[in-house]
Amino acid sequence: MRSKRPLTKFLGLIPGYIILLIACGAPQPAAIPTLTPPPNTAAPSADTAAPLNPSARSYISLAYDVESGRVILFGGQTGDYAEAASYNGETWSYDFTANRWLLMQPAAAPTARAASELAYDSESDRVILFGGCVGPSFERWGSGATWAYDYNTNTWMEMAKGPNRHVGPRLAYDSESDRVILFGGYDMNDFFYNDTWAYDFNTDTWKEMKPKDSPPGRNYQAMTYDSKADRVLVWGGLNISGSAPVDESIWAYDYNSNSWQEIKPVEPYPKGREYPAMVYDPAADRTILFGGNIGGDETWSYDYNLNTWTKQEPVTTPEKTSRHAMAYAADANRIILFGGQAGAGMFFTNETWAYDFDKVLWTNVTQQP
Repeated sequence: MRSKRPLTKFLGLIPGYIILLIACGAPQPAAIPTLTPPPNTAAPSADTAAPLNPSARSYISLAYDVESGRVILFGGQTGDYAEAASYNGETWSYDFTANRWLLMQPAAAPTARAASELAYDSESDRVILFGGCVGPSFERWGSGATWAYDYNTNTWMEMAKGPNRHVGPRLAYDSESDRVILFGGYDMNDFFYNDTWAYDFNTDTWKEMKPKDSPPGRNYQAMTYDSKADRVLVWGGLNISGSAPVDESIWAYDYNSNSWQEIKPVEPYPKGREYPAMVYDPAADRTILFGGNIGGDETWSYDYNLNTWTKQEPVTTPEKTSRHAMAYAADANRIILFGGQAGAGMFFTNETWAYDFDKVLWTNVTQQP
């Protein structure tokens, strides 16, 4: 399902300036279902009169809570960036087995925001949220706020602040080292960061890693953690000129040696772009990339061991999409995609899709009234 009104404001990057992308708000479903809390929550205060799906939005992030078997979504942008009402503060969970979204309604939560990042810390069983753009004032974009979400108790807790003025960085959880890794961002003053940070939930501390070499500065890149290779992988994004995608290399980060390695691509490979999403599928030992502002309906898989990209050819795909989010649902062995800006008119969408790597199959699982 898509919003029927076209995108009216852009939040992209132009030389010397950044403008956050926003579209007109999406309609709510006409039918209002009655939902019950998921069985493994400790009496969450979920909304029992919520829509079947989150409203159409972009500038979102997803994280899969392995212990609870739920995909977690927070916030996003639903309308014109100049309007405070376009910044969303909802917490949603998605159960693939039941194919059900649930509006969680915790008693307290982060301020409504767009372009925040989520990563699931499996050691602590918490979804970590970092940053975001809080409201239409540029002074509140690139927040250094850090929050932790416990699905079982349906509670958010504010944690120590991280690096400030980072718009559009990416997070990935390094399970071998038990650290959330942050890379990149934009400072709202014509500067793209290439710094690397690590967050330790147990000590509630952020540490700037300062490796000897780093990828070029960028934001809104794709980033994931390859657990078998024990590497954080970065690809794409917007570069220091603000006018073209960065190089098409994979950059691999090893926390243990605090080092980045550039891995140059071998044909065929996806063309550089910003606003893509990619996630590691451990069952297939492949990183799956979808969408972005170029080749927005392409699905690619990357084999780190062989440094090879393979273009997948599913019969059906989501529309050309950017500014969306994906997460790997381990229990279902599916990649879940939600939201973004889709189609030739770049409408905000609230569609949910599931990708099966083994069958090379995208399935639209959006709930219908």
